[in-house]
Amino acid sequence: MVAPIANPLPSPDLAAFVAACEAASMRGAADTLDLTQSAVTKRVLALERRVGVTLLERGRFGVRPTTAGRVLYPEAKRVLAALRDAEQALASHQRDAGSSLTLAASHTLGEFLLPDWLARFREHEPAVHAQVAIVNSTEVLLALRERRAQIGFVEGLDPLDGLDALVVRRDAIVVVVANGHRWARRRSLRARELRGDSYVAREQGSGTRTVAAAAMLEAGVELAPRLELASAESVKRALASGGFGLLSRLAVETEVRVGTLHALPLRDVPLTRELRAVRDPRRELPRPAERFWKWLGGGLD
Repeated sequence: MVAPIANPLPSPDLAAFVAACEAASMRGAADTLDLTQSAVTKRVLALERRVGVTLLERGRFGVRPTTAGRVLYPEAKRVLAALRDAEQALASHQRDAGSSLTLAASHTLGEFLLPDWLARFREHEPAVHAQVAIVNSTEVLLALRERRAQIGFVEGLDPLDGLDALVVRRDAIVVVVANGHRWARRRSLRARELRGDSYVAREQGSGTRTVAAAAMLEAGVELAPRLELASAESVKRALASGGFGLLSRLAVETEVRVGTLHALPLRDVPLTRELRAVRDPRRELPRPAERFWKWLGGGLD
């Protein structure tokens, strides 16, 4: 029978016990916790002394919980989860107190729109400190669902099931070539003409590429990339060696203005899209993020 315990069981010892149960070995638990094997063993032994019963059976098979261990395991998991929740709640409070704003944005939004929006928002909220991760649209949604970002900005066709969304900008995707390309004197193209040149594409998962590919397929044109690159900037640099890209008009405004790149619309395929801010409505946002969301919904004024 387990003796009464005057004080709560130590969380480091419980974590060692749970990790050993799940890894079925002390070495595996040590790897999980980033500790030495002897440190994990000492913690489990200390826990067993504390409760007065053997919790793990040792053998050539590694370790496995005894009957008492099987009773303790789910409760220990629950306690550790509660402690993590408490830590996250405190961290959220501290972020709120410090006016921290964590965002994840797709490349077009993160590189060409969000910096200006944040500068304008800080005119109203000068204490806000923003942290922005710039990734593709699929990764933005993952960061949002894993709570690594409070608000996300996407440009692709990924489903937004269960998320609140605001349209923050409308954008056009255009054919982009270097100024010396044979299409540089053209004002527009037909989609089928693209088959006659090399396609320099953004990476899989890019919202720009996803939207463009879906529209082209609907028009009966499938493009196979000659080269795939992870950013609009790298695509623009690669075009100096030939070929064409399909990029946001926002991403090439400067180069088109100075004459190093030329942008053409497609006459027969609509390549327009909506750029959206997204949030998880099941998650209560800290005050800075809530204020930023309302500012976005107010027309970016």
